[in-house]
Amino acid sequence: MTTNAAMQGKAMSVEEEKIQGGVQSLEVGLTVLDALTAHNAPMMLKELSEVLSMHPAKVHRYVVSLIRKGYAQQLTDGRYSLGERAHAFGVNALKRTDMLELSQRYIQDIQQHLNCSIHVSKWFADGAVVVQSLESNHVFNIITRVGSRMPLLKSATGRLHACFQPEHIIRPLLEKEWESSAKPEQYPANWEDFLELKAKILSQGYASVTGDMMAGINAISIPVFNFTQQLDHVITCIGTEDQLPEGQMQQAIDYVLGVQRQIDALFHPAAAI
Repeated sequence: MTTNAAMQGKAMSVEEEKIQGGVQSLEVGLTVLDALTAHNAPMMLKELSEVLSMHPAKVHRYVVSLIRKGYAQQLTDGRYSLGERAHAFGVNALKRTDMLELSQRYIQDIQQHLNCSIHVSKWFADGAVVVQSLESNHVFNIITRVGSRMPLLKSATGRLHACFQPEHIIRPLLEKEWESSAKPEQYPANWEDFLELKAKILSQGYASVTGDMMAGINAISIPVFNFTQQLDHVITCIGTEDQLPEGQMQQAIDYVLGVQRQIDALFHPAAAI
C-alpha cells in the first residue's frame, strides 16, 4: 500500500527530474547569446561558429530565433551583435545592483591599508546619514554611529554630499547650519564661500578636513557613483592626527582616489579606458 509520504516523495522526484532535465534547445540558445555578450564586438557567423565549436548552419538557426525575440541583431555588414532586449536586461540588472554591497571589498581594503575608522553615508531627505561604520585596530577609535546625520559644513562627508545636491535643496540646509554656528570664522562662511569650495571639491574629486569638525581629527571622503553617474554613497576615512597625519594626508588621498577609480571602473568601464 502506497503511503501519502511515499506518493509525495515520488511527486517531488518527478518534479526534480523535470527541473534537472531543463530544455536543451534553450540552453544552447543561451550559450549562443553568451558568446555574443562575451565578445564585446559584433561577430561574423563563421567567427561565432568557431567560438562555439558548432556547425554554422546550427548556429544560424539559433541566431535567427534570438533576432526574432530582439536579443540579437544583424548589422548591415552581416555581423551579429546584441539586440535591444539584451541591452534592456543589462540596464535592469545594473539598476538592481546594490552599489554599497559592490563597494564592500574596497571599503575593507581602505580600512586595512590606512588602519583608520571608516564610515559610509547616503543622502536622505534632509542630510547625509551614516549607514555603515567600521572601527580601526587602534586603541583609540573614532566611532560614528549608524544613523548619525553629518554636518554639511564641518565634515568631509557633509561637504562632499552637499556638492551633489541642487541649490534649492542644499542652500536652505546650509543657511540653517550657518545660523546655528557658534564659529563665525568658519569656512565656508556663506553661499559664495560654499560655491568656491564646491568647485574645488568637484575638481579634485574628494573632500577633506583637518580638525574642522573636531580638533585633532582628520578625514577624507570619496564619492561612489551608480551606473547613471549619480552619487550613490560616500566613503569617509577618519582618524586622529596619529592615525591620519595632516602631513601625510596627500599620500592617503592618492591611495583612496586610486581605490575610487577601481570602483568606478566596475560600472563605467568605458570611462576607465
